[in-house]
Amino acid sequence: MSQEQPQRPHGQSQMNQGGQDMQSQEQGRHGKQEPIKYGDVFLVSGELADKPIAPQDAAMMQTAEHLVLGKTQKGGPAAKMLSASARNEKAGVVGHTDFTDITGNEGVTVSEIDVPGSRIVTEAVAGQVSLSLSLSLSGGLYFIGVLIAWYN
Repeated sequence: MSQEQPQRPHGQSQMNQGGQDMQSQEQGRHGKQEPIKYGDVFLVSGELADKPIAPQDAAMMQTAEHLVLGKTQKGGPAAKMLSASARNEKAGVVGHTDFTDITGNEGVTVSEIDVPGSRIVTEAVAGQVSLSLSLSLSGGLYFIGVLIAWYN
C-alpha cells in the first residue's frame, strides 16, 4: 500500500537549519538562475569558460569515459558535468537535447596510457584538459598525481 506524500501549500518554501529560505538562498548563490558554466566547474579559459554545461555535453563525456575506462569515474569530469547539466536543465537555462556549440564542434576526449608501473588518464573538453590523473604502483602503495587544468 502506498501513501501520498504531504504537499507543501503554495507560497511556502522550505527552510534550511539556519532558518533561511532555501529557494532564495539558491537564487542568491547563482543570481537569477544563472547557468553553471564550464569556468565554474573546471579551470578552463576563453570562450569555453563562459559556456553553460549542457546535457548533451555531459552525455558525450560520459560515453567517452565508458568507452575508455569502462565506467563513469566517481567525482570525475563526466560526473561533475552530469550534475551541473541537470541543475541547468532544472533551472530552465538549457534544454534536455542542448549541447554547447564549442563542445559540439571540438568534442571531448578521454585517454588512458599504461606505462610500466603507472596509468595516466587525461580528460579534455574542447581541447582543454579538465583532469589528468597519474596512478603509479610502488611497493604496494599507490601514488596519485593530479593536473587540474592545462591552458591552450
